[in-house]
Amino acid sequence: MQILSRLKEKTILLVEDEDIIRNNIASMLKHFFKEVYTASDGYEGVDKYEDYLPNIVMTDLKMPIMGGFELIEELKKRSSKAYTIIVSAHTDTELLIEAINNGVDRYIIKPVTEDELFEAFEAYFKKLDETTPKVVELNETTKIDLDKHLAIIDGIEVKLNKKENQLLTLLCVDMNKAVSYEEIEYQIWGSDSMSLSAIRSVVRDLRKKIGSEFVVNVSGIGYRLR
Repeated sequence: MQILSRLKEKTILLVEDEDIIRNNIASMLKHFFKEVYTASDGYEGVDKYEDYLPNIVMTDLKMPIMGGFELIEELKKRSSKAYTIIVSAHTDTELLIEAINNGVDRYIIKPVTEDELFEAFEAYFKKLDETTPKVVELNETTKIDLDKHLAIIDGIEVKLNKKENQLLTLLCVDMNKAVSYEEIEYQIWGSDSMSLSAIRSVVRDLRKKIGSEFVVNVSGIGYRLR
């Protein structure tokens, strides 16, 4: 099943204040994801997000200290590209409308079932494929498989490390647009500080793998893909 193999390349953050529920859902998720991170409230969730930059954030709605909507709002302030899922026992129409207005991608009613999770993950991949293609053809002989972290050059597969793949993913969202140093820093390094020499090192290694002509420096701004 394609969705299972694709999930194995992704990471998820689960934010839930009830220990038993958090542990049960996390145990289920660990069968499918490359990494599962957990947090017990929104504040910890923000910290964990910045530490690990997960692909998906699944959060409870009503939590002490910081709830789900507040967490998602904080992530939006940080230009997060994570897919967001609210998991809640509350079925109020007003909350559902608020979730839509807050840009929440999916709203699941507790108790969570495996079928509902897979529907949410299928929706995540559908959105991902609409915004970022799985395979990008740079020219007739060079392709990038972002799902598998691979460059395919003259039919030979070359493994990309995490930062190289993350940078290419950012650049592939809009190949005609330069991605700023600031966005690269947040989307790839998160809470870790980034020096220009660090990103130049990633770009240098990436050029060695895929060819020097594809990743172009835009002076004073950042990088774009050609």
